[in-house]
Amino acid sequence: MTKQLTFSRQIKDELSQLPCPESCCRQAEICAAFFGAGRFFKGTLSLSTAHVGCARRLANLIQQEYQCEIGWQAGRELINLSIDQPDLYQAICMNISRLFDFDPTDEGKWTPAAKETARIADPNEDGPLACLSDCCRQAALRALFLTCGSISEPAAAYHLELSLRQTRAAEMTMAILNQFEIRAGLLKRHGYSVLYLKEGQYISDFLLLTGAHHALLNFESLRVEKEMRNSVNRVVNCDSANSQRIANTAARQLELIRKIIDRYGIGLLPKDLQAAAMIRLDNPDLSLKELGEMMQPQLGKSGMNHRLHRLEQFAADVLSKKSLEE
Repeated sequence: MTKQLTFSRQIKDELSQLPCPESCCRQAEICAAFFGAGRFFKGTLSLSTAHVGCARRLANLIQQEYQCEIGWQAGRELINLSIDQPDLYQAICMNISRLFDFDPTDEGKWTPAAKETARIADPNEDGPLACLSDCCRQAALRALFLTCGSISEPAAAYHLELSLRQTRAAEMTMAILNQFEIRAGLLKRHGYSVLYLKEGQYISDFLLLTGAHHALLNFESLRVEKEMRNSVNRVVNCDSANSQRIANTAARQLELIRKIIDRYGIGLLPKDLQAAAMIRLDNPDLSLKELGEMMQPQLGKSGMNHRLHRLEQFAADVLSKKSLEE
């Protein structure tokens, strides 16, 4: 029996197949992946993922951009990618520093010349992310979902989250999302910084930005179906509540009318209220509109409602007064 793919898996399958022809976007995607999900040791970067397409994509991007191959180590559940080649390690670390203003190396690890190279590579002094174009920001979000992301089944709930190892990575991701007018929440969980989206529109925007267009269409289809179902439920619940309220009102009026008739006779009521009382008593299930049409002369819905309201007040006052006198 074929196991059904989760929505998270469908998105990652789609994202892992997207082309990335621009060098700047390849750098942004590689650096964001290690910045968000990587572990930094002296001279080594490593990253673990359960999605083989993500691992293959990251290895291919590194091969295209840096002409270097990286080692794979497949476990029972996770695939570990490790970078220990000195030149590749330094190149990726320098790009992480240049793109995201974060130095993943130990203090003094880089030579002054290397730091100057990284500084010159980013002449814009407007702060972190200033050198990232929109396409590179989108590439970074794509890498972060592939390596750190998950999403609930949309039929059950709207919840997308990114679990990031580095606090600075969470700050960077929050800044990128804000630039695209996507508002995320932030919490700490088991040492990770977790960004989350709970609004359907924000999740749609995120999927669009990352390039998961097929997943977006599926999400929007489920979202429309869910909201339509919720709207129908609201209408049904509203109708049910109205029906219950009408039934309760009719029962209250019938009880007052019967008490008046049993104790004092119908003649105690004014003529116009006598007619309303008898029609209500003989037709307990009819609506106000239908009761009004049976009156002579006919009354509209609001007129019949007003007549029955007067009847209730009169009956309640009489019963209360008589009770006190007795």
